[in-house]
Amino acid sequence: MERRITVGRDPSSDIHVSEAYDGVSRNHANIYYNNGRVIYEDISTNGSFVNNNAVHRTKIEIFPNDMITLGRNFVLSWSMIDNALSLLSQKPTEAKGPAYGPAYGGNNGPHQMPPSANFRNYNYGDDAGTNIERELNSWNWGAFFFGWLWGIFNGVYWPLVVLIPYIGWIAMLIINIVLGIKGNVWAWKGRYWKDFNHFKRVQKSWSMWALYIFIISIVLSIFFTILFFSVIASALR
Repeated sequence: MERRITVGRDPSSDIHVSEAYDGVSRNHANIYYNNGRVIYEDISTNGSFVNNNAVHRTKIEIFPNDMITLGRNFVLSWSMIDNALSLLSQKPTEAKGPAYGPAYGGNNGPHQMPPSANFRNYNYGDDAGTNIERELNSWNWGAFFFGWLWGIFNGVYWPLVVLIPYIGWIAMLIINIVLGIKGNVWAWKGRYWKDFNHFKRVQKSWSMWALYIFIISIVLSIFFTILFFSVIASALR
């Protein structure tokens, strides 16, 4: 029977995705070799994206450095796939050359699975592949500074409650602090992003604009403070 790599939130998956990524199905996809090709088979509810092309309930050949996104927000990197493929006992008879790396054969030939290898040891979104998790849990200055305005453009709409007279105004600072803490996570899930780099570029732009406006406001505050005391000093002469 042909060995397949299973991907999903099911703990028994070969590539196990954290429960935090609720857009990923428990059994989201299979990856396997077929006549020297690497095939990605989507079996999920929400589908996948391969190089920004929707893939749902179908099979597609994939290549190294393809951008594969599960659901809307989990990036399946090639390092994850390579780690799993390198442990397969069946390897393609015709590798596509060194560009595929050692997991695909190449100059050194295909690796063989050690008899004692434990195949199910890659948990992504939990311990391995934590860069994205770390980025998502970092402070978002754009969300903190712009609040509900940032939320509109990033698919996070509940901060609009600050527009409610009195109640919203009182809670504004608390809401902005919460957005600063959780904004990245909510924005990542709130709208479609081409990939994680696209997400980071947009959030960096918001943060830079927040910095620019903050600096300008400080400069203007100092200017008007100096102007105010100059006027007062002139009036007292």
